[in-house]
Amino acid sequence: MQTTVNPYEYIDGKLGIQARFLFEGEGAHEQSLRLISAGGLRQRISRKSVYKLRNGGGCGEESTAVLLAESLPTSWLNLSIKQFGNPPAIAKKSLFESLYERDMNAYYFYTTYPFPHKVSEDRIEEYTLNASVLNTIGKINAKRKQFRKETGNEAGDLWTVVAAESNRFRDKQPHSLPNSAVKLRLKWNEYKKGGYAAIIHKNFGNANARVVSVDMELFLNSLFADRSKKPTMADITGMYNGFLNGQIEVINNQTGELYNPDEFAPISPSTIYNYLAKWDNRIATHTIRGGNRQLLIAKFRPYHSLKQAKYAGSIISVDDRQPPFIYNRQNDRVWFYNGIDLGSECFTCWVYGKSKEGIILEFYRQMIRNYAQWGLSLPAELEGELNLNASYKDTFLKEGVMFQYVHIEANNARAKRIEGYNRPLRYEYERGEEGWLARPGALNESYQAGPEAKIIRPYDEIVELGLRAIERWNNAEHSKIEGKTRWEVFLESQNPDLQPINYRAIVPLLGYKTETSCHTGIIKLQRQEWLLGINGVIAVGSKLIDLMCEIEGKNVDVYWLDGNDGEILKAYVFVGDRCICEAIRKPEYNRARIERTPEDEANRELMCKYVATIDGFGKRKRQTIERVTVIDNRTKTLNNKFSISGNRPAAIELPAAEVLPDADDEELELAVAENRPQRNFIDEF
Repeated sequence: MQTTVNPYEYIDGKLGIQARFLFEGEGAHEQSLRLISAGGLRQRISRKSVYKLRNGGGCGEESTAVLLAESLPTSWLNLSIKQFGNPPAIAKKSLFESLYERDMNAYYFYTTYPFPHKVSEDRIEEYTLNASVLNTIGKINAKRKQFRKETGNEAGDLWTVVAAESNRFRDKQPHSLPNSAVKLRLKWNEYKKGGYAAIIHKNFGNANARVVSVDMELFLNSLFADRSKKPTMADITGMYNGFLNGQIEVINNQTGELYNPDEFAPISPSTIYNYLAKWDNRIATHTIRGGNRQLLIAKFRPYHSLKQAKYAGSIISVDDRQPPFIYNRQNDRVWFYNGIDLGSECFTCWVYGKSKEGIILEFYRQMIRNYAQWGLSLPAELEGELNLNASYKDTFLKEGVMFQYVHIEANNARAKRIEGYNRPLRYEYERGEEGWLARPGALNESYQAGPEAKIIRPYDEIVELGLRAIERWNNAEHSKIEGKTRWEVFLESQNPDLQPINYRAIVPLLGYKTETSCHTGIIKLQRQEWLLGINGVIAVGSKLIDLMCEIEGKNVDVYWLDGNDGEILKAYVFVGDRCICEAIRKPEYNRARIERTPEDEANRELMCKYVATIDGFGKRKRQTIERVTVIDNRTKTLNNKFSISGNRPAAIELPAAEVLPDADDEELELAVAENRPQRNFIDEF
């Protein structure tokens, strides 16, 4: 509570508050409550809803305008007391007056109390004042009892004296507590036991006093919520009267119960209207009856206020749109599916077609291609609608796969910020083009259809118009960063916390599948040769040998995705459902040594290491094999019953074969190499 200043003044015995502590603007005190503008306060004074005790003007604090405290709204007085404390006394007060203090806790209790129905500020003020007076009575009782205890004076009835002082205090504060000592004492006992709630009138909000009971209100809602017939409020009046007269029977579909007209009372058409029009009823019945979810959201659902992303790449918003042009007599329109980076306001992905079929998969493939071409990470978060994305929310649109965060919501235009950017594409970049279609229900006359007939434009022209609109938009100035186009902001303000593209998780889900095989560590794919690798690097050494043991000579599945240049962007080798390795384009280099570049030399070195790894492994494997001699004593005949008769030539003795010493593998290879023409290393394999 601020107590360093005193906004109160007494003029002719009347309490006033200096105006400069209440309004905002020029001339306001630095500790002003700023409850109203200076102009608004002057209007209240001119309408005599607020009275002045003294005009302002001149200089110095004593000349500041002073307002009659009694004429100010109760909420203003409450805030003044809370901020600056109670006003100082002007004259000698009675004991009751001196002990009285406004109970701000009571005011808070009643303003936040869950009353069955709306209560007025006057009623809240009445309860707060009564609680404050009862607090004072408690202080009076304590002091009176202490006085009697100390003096031994038993004269007079305590509650008679307290009631008399309470009644006199009514001139100062018009409370509504009982006049008689007996009733006042009962009220005090109730308050002492029940607290602030005991002051609330017991008949307030009593359901028995309602014209329409809870059951009747539910019954009216059930009649009105008929989705098939969608009755009007006038229809409900006729139905309800017919129900009371026995002409209409109503059955509860859930329980099979037949409603009894004797349990319901006649009510007027205006009462039926008032109850059905209540917000707490409309939010249920209109939702059941309504078919347009977007209108229901606009009517009943509060919306969030979200700040624009600071960095590019933080979040992308995606949705479909149809440029307002037709390409045939059936009024068919081109389908676009676009994505816009919300931090830079730049469209970063777009695909198009004559239908929605297959467009969503191609959209996410194209997003990978674009971001890979630009050398950027994919956005951290995706927001979109459920319609086309539903099939993929458990695959590549699962959080942590393609995007760190995914927000997909059904039929909620508010959840897609891209909706707000599609409008300027339509009205600022496409309107004015020949064949532009106006919306049938456009409120703005400029956007309504003219008298001209619809114009059919070729499909390719419409696509070009859509792409040109995106180009112009991206090259326009950013809404908040002066001197920078949206494209420039996109490239220059990428979020530093973005993760690299997770190709390993994405390509098997979004890419294309080719069945092939691995031979001598080489895979044939798309008429090109590929080597085995890990994390974008050609494998050598023990890593390559491990991979060769897995897939050499086997049939494999390769999942791959192409880039914007038509070349394969990434490829992964699978055996069954296991990802074995990455396929990396086989390096090439110039056959002519004189023409080789540093890149050629690097590629040759890579290929030599790859080949040497496999050759070295084969050599080491051969060296582990020991030479053995096999003596086979197995007979190849079952018996000797058959023989060839006649003279047979004598056996010829052959000279023994000469055994040469083993040659070293490396010496053998060198000898062969020296006796043949020089050839490129790749040609040998």
